[in-house]
Amino acid sequence: MEKICNCKIPANLQEDMMTESIAAYVASLPKEDVVDDAEYERRLNICSICVDLAGGLTCSHCGCFVLARARKRQMYCPMPERDKWKYDM
Repeated sequence: MEKICNCKIPANLQEDMMTESIAAYVASLPKEDVVDDAEYERRLNICSICVDLAGGLTCSHCGCFVLARARKRQMYCPMPERDKWKYDM
């Protein structure tokens, strides 16, 4: 599955290296392209209780790492039935 968030973080890294890679990627995003900390936490909270979160890191619908996807302003919840970030406030 091709990740639509375009983060290019390899999915086969060890968990600690993956978390570091995701954090580095998120930190490299331009400020105008990211949501504020409160919105980021809100999105992550929604993802954390979603039954489609695989391994605590990956969205089963798009293959993206939620820690990266949730930080990006233009991203949305890819759940086919509804955008949980938009409607689960």
